[in-house]
Amino acid sequence: MNTTALNSLMDIDKKYPTPLVVDFLAKPDNQVFLDYVYKDPFGCHVFPGDIENFHEESFIRDMAMHINEVGKIHLWVYIPTCRYRCHFCQFPTLILNPDSKASKAVFQDIVDLNIQEAQMWLRKIPTLSEVEVAEFNVFGGTPSLLPEKELRRMMAFYKNNFNFTCATLRFEGEPGTLDKAYLSLLKELGFSKISFGVQSFNNSIIANCGRRHTAEEGKETILQARNQGIDWISIDLIYGMAGQTVDDVKYDMEQVLELNLSHVVCTKLHLDEFLRKRTGVSGERESLWQKKEISHFPGLGKQYQMREVIEHYLSNRYTEHPTMYFHRHDQPAEKWKGVTTDLDKQFPEIAIGLGGSSKCMNAESINITNFKKYKSLVMDGCLPIGEIRGISANQREINAFKMALSTLIPVDDETFKTRFAGKSFFENEVIKNAITTMIHKELATFSENVVTLTPIGITLVEAIINTQFVPYQGKDYKNVRF
Repeated sequence: MNTTALNSLMDIDKKYPTPLVVDFLAKPDNQVFLDYVYKDPFGCHVFPGDIENFHEESFIRDMAMHINEVGKIHLWVYIPTCRYRCHFCQFPTLILNPDSKASKAVFQDIVDLNIQEAQMWLRKIPTLSEVEVAEFNVFGGTPSLLPEKELRRMMAFYKNNFNFTCATLRFEGEPGTLDKAYLSLLKELGFSKISFGVQSFNNSIIANCGRRHTAEEGKETILQARNQGIDWISIDLIYGMAGQTVDDVKYDMEQVLELNLSHVVCTKLHLDEFLRKRTGVSGERESLWQKKEISHFPGLGKQYQMREVIEHYLSNRYTEHPTMYFHRHDQPAEKWKGVTTDLDKQFPEIAIGLGGSSKCMNAESINITNFKKYKSLVMDGCLPIGEIRGISANQREINAFKMALSTLIPVDDETFKTRFAGKSFFENEVIKNAITTMIHKELATFSENVVTLTPIGITLVEAIINTQFVPYQGKDYKNVRF
């Protein structure tokens, strides 16, 4: 057994109950789950392809075929500028002073490149301009740094070149930049949803992770958005940060309920192990926390206590769908997550910008994360793709089931059959073996052709997705019945 991971799991705040998952993860025969959650920094889940070195022409062909088949897409653009780098940040960003003269040229450059990249997609897949955009998201970085002129220019391009007839528009920002004037601009441009990172309502924790705003500024942004008629407001909160306690997360949840937010994202960080051994998603640099002596991070035990506090406070008023994303009962779930993960949808997505990821049923691509290389490729008329993977027929079924599982909605075999020409998910040996293990370990139940995660299964869904969908390994659970 990994004693370091086990010790982290046993790091418990005695004022709070021991989490349900602790006994499960402490069992020697569940070591694969403990190893995963100990090494996984972000609590994220991905659904990669299994065919390496897939050709771009094949990827474009498959994307066009899937788009034409379903007639809908999720479209998002990535604006990589930030006015500072958060200490936990692992993503490709350009740090600049938005008030400097030099920054104006950078913003113009970024919008120019974004438009040029989008134009390449439109040339390669002409029907892309016709299919319905289900949701259009502007992500970052900090897109709210974009000057009004550049944001208007970018939005004019997308609205004139894509089918926004039924599209919902969502914009991501940061409390220090989403002031009354900018929120008014977003409302005018048709954005009905905003999201931004608060991370915590404890100012000392906010400062410790390098953020240059306060909890009060976050609350003011919520108030100003509502005054502009933007009621769909999602904030990001993080648990597992340096110096954070279970009491801090309890306070955050009390603030969420008091503010009556429509949506909230609660993301786990387990950075202690990660920061000592690896760099970030982009692979370009260490995080700022890695460049100084690392502060104390709460262990896994405390993190799962934090998770249970979140569930306790939000369960009466919010629904979790998908994992980590909570929506108020009287509000719909995150649309863009639903259109890419719900079993009856799983529409293709197109991502424009540095580090974006695009995906269809048969293939996926990831844009490069180095801005100089990105710019060079776009200027040369090439899609700035760093890697393309194909997805085999068998893996398409596995990925579809895994994405559905991540929504926390029970996975219905009848819906699966509708997607895969009458084929049951039990006819896929990898899926069948994963379900068998989940049922044996009481991570899921099976009844009336539906797989439903148990409470422990919900908490460990990322670990399930990333460890259990592998070829048969000789397990024989004779007491499992379907």
